[in-house]
Amino acid sequence: MRVKRLVALTAILLVCSLIFSAISVTEADALYDRDAFSEAEQELLVQLGKASNAEEEAQVLWRLARVMVSLGDDLDENDKTGRFALYEKGETYALSSIEKHPTSLGYLWKSSNIGRWGQTKGPLNALGKAKGMLEDLTVIVNDFKTLDSSETWYVLSSLYDELPGGIISFGNKDWAVSYMRMALDTIPSHLLYPGHYKKLAEELYARNWSASKRSKELPKIQKDWQKAATNLEKYRYYEGKDGGATKPFYSSVDLTRMSDRQEAVMVLSYILEKAKVFRPIKATDTKELQEIEALRNSWI
Repeated sequence: MRVKRLVALTAILLVCSLIFSAISVTEADALYDRDAFSEAEQELLVQLGKASNAEEEAQVLWRLARVMVSLGDDLDENDKTGRFALYEKGETYALSSIEKHPTSLGYLWKSSNIGRWGQTKGPLNALGKAKGMLEDLTVIVNDFKTLDSSETWYVLSSLYDELPGGIISFGNKDWAVSYMRMALDTIPSHLLYPGHYKKLAEELYARNWSASKRSKELPKIQKDWQKAATNLEKYRYYEGKDGGATKPFYSSVDLTRMSDRQEAVMVLSYILEKAKVFRPIKATDTKELQEIEALRNSWI
């Protein structure tokens, strides 16, 4: 009987130990959503110390990698040393998360930190990391089959848009537009993401297709959409998935009835109007919206 009681007591203590050691990321996520990034980092470090297994550690680590992106973005643009340090720290956190327990979010925030590092360094100086970024993003959309991550499509679009093309690297402005359209179509309903709208508008304005060129090119792109074998390949052609008959949620006409630059202005006007009724407006959103308004006004 004593042995049975001892076994029962041991089991109870083990269960209690697991309960009390389990992590909770609710507070850290709430702090992150409020743009309290330093506080979120401290809370996550506390939770990391409570993690009882590799999977819990991985959940905390990719969140720390995410926070590093935001902390780096908050620094002055001229503080490149500070930005480099934070993005490199974020990459290390993400690598640790993937090593502990691979998740699509681990790969996402690894590539995001590397991408920010590259943007700070300059595209030509970041070419050496571009292939690794693409491999990580490919894992997300092909292996994990994660298609509803707006951040993933944003990073993919940025990668193809900012890298040179041709023999130097694999940049492709048209694929960047398709990936960015997917990024807009997968924005969570409770988030504003004005930077996504700005990115698409900038890509469209730079490409500068006329409505007539769209009418010719989008049916061609549709054929590539239909025959693509993998998600990464397929969504390169998302823009032409129905030959240009798509009517974006911010437009009353389909893609073939407006030019790139007309749509670019429309995209910015839409997000500025949406922001007037959207809540909550985060501090980072407010800054982005000011830049968007200035950009839109320079185009009209």
